[in-house]
Amino acid sequence: MAAATTTAPRDVNAEFAAERADLIGTVTDWNDGGGRERALAASQAEFDRRVAKGDFVDLGNGRYQQTFGMDMGECWTLTRPNALGQLMAMPEHGLDEMEGGRVRLYTAAPAWHGLGQYIPGGLAGVDEIDTVVKLAGIDFDVIRMPAPAYEWPEGSGELHEVPGLFHQVRGDNGAYLGTTGKIHRNIRPSDSMRFMQEIAGGPGKPLNWESAGALRGGAKVFISAKLPGGITVDAEGVNDYQELFLIVLDDRAGNASFQALMSPWRPQCANTNRFAKRDAVSCVRLRHTTNLAEHVKMAQQVLGLTFAYAEKFAADETALARTDTTIDQLRQVMGELFAEEAKKDDPSGRVYGGRLRSEESKQGAKANDRREALLEERWATEKGRVGETLYAAEQTYTGFWDWDVTRKGDSPAARWQARIAASLEGDADGAKSRAHSRLLQLAGGGTEKR
Repeated sequence: MAAATTTAPRDVNAEFAAERADLIGTVTDWNDGGGRERALAASQAEFDRRVAKGDFVDLGNGRYQQTFGMDMGECWTLTRPNALGQLMAMPEHGLDEMEGGRVRLYTAAPAWHGLGQYIPGGLAGVDEIDTVVKLAGIDFDVIRMPAPAYEWPEGSGELHEVPGLFHQVRGDNGAYLGTTGKIHRNIRPSDSMRFMQEIAGGPGKPLNWESAGALRGGAKVFISAKLPGGITVDAEGVNDYQELFLIVLDDRAGNASFQALMSPWRPQCANTNRFAKRDAVSCVRLRHTTNLAEHVKMAQQVLGLTFAYAEKFAADETALARTDTTIDQLRQVMGELFAEEAKKDDPSGRVYGGRLRSEESKQGAKANDRREALLEERWATEKGRVGETLYAAEQTYTGFWDWDVTRKGDSPAARWQARIAASLEGDADGAKSRAHSRLLQLAGGGTEKR
């Protein structure tokens, strides 16, 4: 039986911007409460309440990290900038700044922070590459300089060579970015964009350049372009639509590979860069060693599979969204899935019918009860969004693995960072894949994979 609930098409970028505007508005409301003392006390009390609730984790030095919503993981700086002592919490965009207060960002859509060189609708095609690079403030080369010899013992005049090491230095201001080996070669943003154009089908299909910018003093460069189509779930009005963006993330300091990826996020700041990587459908990683043109066919093959995957994924998710389920069936499936992921004969890490209650310790039972409560909470949210369907069940399961699994750390901030790292690194990808296959089998759309 098909689901009856209808939802509007999703745009994660619009959702993020709306939530950010709401949060900034909330801060403004705190400050406009009326009266110096009352406004100060009310704003501090409200913020303290949200910290105690766990909405924000104290990172120290007036910085807090958000733990909820579309922009979970966002960092905020708390200040009292005026004579009234009003509380101001401002999100950190993380973009590099230029003279005159501008930031190194070109964007085809307004950014939540209101900064950057905004060109409504954006520019398209290879003929606009140089313009985009200049608008984004990433029109500087990175120069490779041999690491200098050092004197040892000090004052002896005896020099020791540093063979095979080179400093990566900005060509416009001489700023040091990193040290690499002799085979490392940096890639110009304009070459990255031509590479993206070739991946997406050549000059006959000009890409629309969505964003470009720099982070960490020019050590990180990002470029995105919109691709036609996307991932669609179509089940009698239940539509989850996400546009896909082709994105290049380039580490010019030599600390990471050159990456081309597909994601529903349009990067416009440090956090949306992180989200783009976290939610990437697929990614090609290349070493900074050879000409990008040599890798076009390989990248096309990998990202071609991504297009095929997107179509299959849409069909799979449609099948899940068209299949109703119940809370009892959800609990049965969750019991099976968690038992599958738990260690053999281990009573911990299980839920519902998969629990070995006679073997649970008091602490283990409490932990398993917590898992069930978190799953029920996520299920309530997802079924309200897309109905009581197997698609909602999948979102419940994947959401748990991304954000509810307890991570190790000696402080709330450290544990939160560990959770983000695990999500980015795909620690639970195997569990998610097995759940997708199991749920698809229930929908009659596939064979379960083990």
